[in-house]
Amino acid sequence: MNPDLILLTCLAQVAILEWQSPWDTGLMSALGTVAVVAMFAFTRLRWGAHLDMYLAMIGWGGLGMLLPSLGTGSLCHHSFHWSHYGMMSVGMWVFSLIPIWREARCIEAARAEGRGWNLLLLDGLGMRIGMGLAHLPLLWLPMGDARVAWFAQGSMLAGMGLGMMVAQWCVSVWERQDVAAMG
Repeated sequence: MNPDLILLTCLAQVAILEWQSPWDTGLMSALGTVAVVAMFAFTRLRWGAHLDMYLAMIGWGGLGMLLPSLGTGSLCHHSFHWSHYGMMSVGMWVFSLIPIWREARCIEAARAEGRGWNLLLLDGLGMRIGMGLAHLPLLWLPMGDARVAWFAQGSMLAGMGLGMMVAQWCVSVWERQDVAAMG
């Protein structure tokens, strides 16, 4: 996992959001968040192996979510329709799947145990559920406000990460659970 590329993908998201929906407070908040993500990216070997997947999804996945929107003119996940959601999802997976599969330490360890696809599938399911729940507050926000695009991208990334955390917690509980019928 190249920390420079994670930083660049995060900065590209900020640049796209600022270009499409200028908002000074959003810009400053996003740059502060990027600094925290960069700190984790550059010190990732000191943290748990699953941090690689979070970083890839925040960087590559987040950029992948925004890029298809450039053609439609709507960066905001709030203007929800299935074609926008589908393109956002495809962009997220196209941009993040290869870096995750090749470079995430947690996937590497899971592949060695023969459960790489299982881990990817469960994390993906957790991400989708987390993003779906993060979308709910957006339904009550007014359309047309530049701040909504910033909030939508941030809430999707936060929902994505929290969903993956819950999925990993469920996996760890499942793997450590003793089955009473088996002794």
